Amino acid sequence: MAETGDASRLPTSLDVLASDVHSRLEFHRYAFMDCVGIKNALHCVIEERENLQQRQNAIDQLVAEKDSLTKKNEELAAELESLKEQLQARESSDQQQGSGFQQSHSGMQAHPRLMLKRKRQSGDEDVDEHELMEDLSVIDNPDQGLNTELEATRKEISDIHSKLIEGFADLSTTGGRNIALKNIGQLDDRPFLAACRKKLPAEEAQEKAKEVHRVWQGHIQNPEWNPFKTVTVEGIPKEIIDVDDDKLQGLCAAWGEGVHKAVVSCLVEIQESGRLGDRNIVPEVWNYKCKRKATHSESIEYLFGQVKRLSDAKSRTRSAR
Repeated sequence: MAETGDASRLPTSLDVLASDVHSRLEFHRYAFMDCVGIKNALHCVIEERENLQQRQNAIDQLVAEKDSLTKKNEELAAELESLKEQLQARESSDQQQGSGFQQSHSGMQAHPRLMLKRKRQSGDEDVDEHELMEDLSVIDNPDQGLNTELEATRKEISDIHSKLIEGFADLSTTGGRNIALKNIGQLDDRPFLAACRKKLPAEEAQEKAKEVHRVWQGHIQNPEWNPFKTVTVEGIPKEIIDVDDDKLQGLCAAWGEGVHKAVVSCLVEIQESGRLGDRNIVPEVWNYKCKRKATHSESIEYLFGQVKRLSDAKSRTRSAR
């Protein structure tokens, strides 16, 4: 009977054991899921930390680049100030030379050998005869000294012009600006695309526009094509575009006023820049508001303004920190 009782309680014991095993399995399953969740969360934290570090590195790099740019702008400002002073000194010197040239010229012609005579009469035994003859040559040919001075002036102006172009090349080209670099002799391709879109399907217009633009860029850079004529305005001869030029007439008839105007404008820019003999594309500081080459004074003043704007922006950034 006792064995029968124990046997009857066995299913109940098995149920309890099964329930206990099930509970333990559920506990471990939930524990494992928690572990996986913690691992995933930890991975996200590590990834986010790496992203934050990358952003911080990028910010540090931008700050370093900005500091470098500011330093470069400050150096450019100092150089521009020096160039401005040189220009002012040169203009003042040219004015003085212009007013006194006639008087000195006549004086030197009246006494062409005065300097040589005085040097010899001074009793200086170390006088270089060759040096004296060079001095005498300048006195006998006063235009030679003036030409040398003019050549030096042209070189200084050319150096200033080159430095201005370098300065504008370093500026950002984004945004509308009144004064910026313009490639003189480079034909605007936008009117060609607009004209081709009016005449051709969209899939053909772009290629045709490139082809026509390339042909006319070649015409413009060919110094043998000279679509200009000379007219007299108030007694002064002046070269203007010959509106009756066969090529220009054909261009207007084939592709319309927009393309014709783009070609004429490019030719006028080349002419006004004095590059009809050499029509290679060259960068030039351009006043877009006035549609002409920017003067050196305008260019320098504009660069000063840009440097001041960047300096003010840096000051605001430092204040915000």
